[in-house]
Amino acid sequence: MSKYRLLNVAVGLAVMPASLYAQGTSSSAVLEEIVVTAERREASLQSVPVPVTAITAEALANKQVTEARDLARYAPSLKMFNNITTPTNLSPSLRGSLQQDASLVVAESPFGIYVDDVYIARLNGNNITLSDIERVEVLRGPQGTLYGRNTLAGAIKFVSRTPGEDSWRNVSVGAGNFNQQRASVSIGDKLSDNWAGSFSALYTNKDGQFFNRNPTKGEKTGLERSYAARGKLRYMGVEGLDVTASFSYADADNDGGQLIPASTPGVASNKQFTSNDLVPQFGNFVLNTPNVARTNLANYPYGKTKQTIASLNVAYDMGDSTLRSITGYVKTEDSFTNDFSGNGNVMAANNALAEQYSEEIQVSGKAFGDKLNYLAGIYLFSEEGTQSFAWNSYLPPPIPSAIPISTSLIKAKTKSYSAFTQLDYLMTDALKVTAGIRYTNDKKDFDFLFRGLLPPITPAVGIVDLSNTYSEVSPRIGIDYTVPTSNGNIDSMLVYASAASGFKSGGYNGIAIFGFNDAKKGYAPESNWTYEAGIKTDLLGNRLRINANYFLAKADDLALNATVTNTDGTTAFPVQNSGKATIQGLEFEITAVPADGLTLFLSGTAMMDGKYDSLNPTSAPANALANFGVRAVVPQTPNYSFTTGFDYGFDNRYGRTTVGADWFQTDDYITAATNDFKVKGYGQGNAFVNHSFNDSWSVRGSVKNFTDEYVITTGSRGFLGGFIPLRPREYMVSVTYKLD
Repeated sequence: MSKYRLLNVAVGLAVMPASLYAQGTSSSAVLEEIVVTAERREASLQSVPVPVTAITAEALANKQVTEARDLARYAPSLKMFNNITTPTNLSPSLRGSLQQDASLVVAESPFGIYVDDVYIARLNGNNITLSDIERVEVLRGPQGTLYGRNTLAGAIKFVSRTPGEDSWRNVSVGAGNFNQQRASVSIGDKLSDNWAGSFSALYTNKDGQFFNRNPTKGEKTGLERSYAARGKLRYMGVEGLDVTASFSYADADNDGGQLIPASTPGVASNKQFTSNDLVPQFGNFVLNTPNVARTNLANYPYGKTKQTIASLNVAYDMGDSTLRSITGYVKTEDSFTNDFSGNGNVMAANNALAEQYSEEIQVSGKAFGDKLNYLAGIYLFSEEGTQSFAWNSYLPPPIPSAIPISTSLIKAKTKSYSAFTQLDYLMTDALKVTAGIRYTNDKKDFDFLFRGLLPPITPAVGIVDLSNTYSEVSPRIGIDYTVPTSNGNIDSMLVYASAASGFKSGGYNGIAIFGFNDAKKGYAPESNWTYEAGIKTDLLGNRLRINANYFLAKADDLALNATVTNTDGTTAFPVQNSGKATIQGLEFEITAVPADGLTLFLSGTAMMDGKYDSLNPTSAPANALANFGVRAVVPQTPNYSFTTGFDYGFDNRYGRTTVGADWFQTDDYITAATNDFKVKGYGQGNAFVNHSFNDSWSVRGSVKNFTDEYVITTGSRGFLGGFIPLRPREYMVSVTYKLD
């Protein structure tokens, strides 16, 4: 079946049941209204002229979105692949803008990540384990007008439950294969007439998905264990004043990123290879990390990430306007020793510490007879980070030993401020125009110390001291029209168009193994102009929802991680401004409720295309033809990817049973700037069954990757030489008690 026929079948499966309803099927079921804060104020999802994927708490459970990387199955154009360092670090991409070196204190995401409106700068620990989340919002396209730093391609908002008038008690425990354990608790209540509080905690454990041929530590490996807790305190004792303080802490331990050693015996080193060409050296989930005493490194891979987030959100309603202050503090500690080859050939150790402070002050309200909505504010951000690296290689038997290569130390500082405003004006009751602008100023300092330990291959000492200031003006204009619903089959329809500028700050190269030349120079900011047109409509008595948009992004100075072979034969991994590119595609989200209890959904991207308009002649994409015999395309822009599925609930004599399943499918995609590795298209499915005995007690059985597909998503056959697979089949049974 061709990829276009496959996509057409998926669309048909999602829409056909609703079409049958239109022909006479009886049903009282309707789609729920979802309230989002994508425009920094509460509004119905269907009234917001921005592409937004909103996943509620119930949908998170049914779709088995338990951590941030699961979001990639449901949010169009979003990719969240495991980084090669640890399972807690993801390499994120959205609409062709990406960041692959997620473990560096100088690496920044191409989209903003927010937890309760606090911007999280570090990607270390960005595989957020979801606990007590009210909803997740994935905003696509530049969001610089209303959000903070580096919202070049969009923003992800994690919104946790906030205490108030209601009380709740939720407890859940579960267990599954690979020693999976999951336990969570969430409690919220009014403490007095003026105060409310909540507390939540989560414990997860998983181990043994991989095997190590070296039995020193034990045959099974792949530990992923985490603890997380959050407390909130809310004060409502003064009319018009709302104060919420939040504190959260997360601690994750693991066995490091598990990379499988593999080769491509049928493909020459100067040709592009695919995931189908890979031959694992020992088996699909088998690695061979020897236990050898090493300089500045632990003897065996491990990872540990700790993150503290504290915030104070104060809002004061002054009648026609609201004044708000959002104060945030984030501390991230990340360390690992990892084998990047699966054979112990290349190992590295890292210790990183980053602390950030942020303050946002905004005023919002309405004027001119409620025709004008306005929001204006300032944003201040400060961060300091340090990070040390040590690199070792391994000399195999008969004389196994470690060869120290180099060490490095990074000290980075960022101070940023911005001013922003957005105005929405109703020209008529149905026609609205939007204009916004943000000015951003980033000042960055980068101190770098390199020590070579393998003369004459590595230089003895290198010192770098850089300072740069980047500033940008990011405007946005838009128009949307609420179509009159005189047609009985149309319940609501919003059409919109926009043009927006996106900006991601410049930065520095922090990976130095055989030398520090790349650290001597930074890379410039990445920017784009994105043009978008979309529609949001509810049809057939609120039983069919179709949200779709087409975007075209003109990217400038596209910043990509590259793998480069130096003239002396050593390997380097710089971030390069590759050139100009045009990235475009159709994004869609379709939901149908054709009958009581039955929901069908389809979301994804089609006709996606990432082409270079011009290339920096020294960049990795510019050399793809000479090095690998292919013309370069923008990484991680598959022509299509989609998820389709259903859930069906029905009452019976024992309570209510809900069953559901979904299938994710993607086309081929290039993994990185070099264009040497193409992942062939693949699919994976998930399923669940949940039985609620009453309003409080329920039991759930769930399975991820039920076909047990073996899929390699990224990696390298060169200097590092290891590959990262998606996880094998996982299943879990859990019991939940809820009192809402």
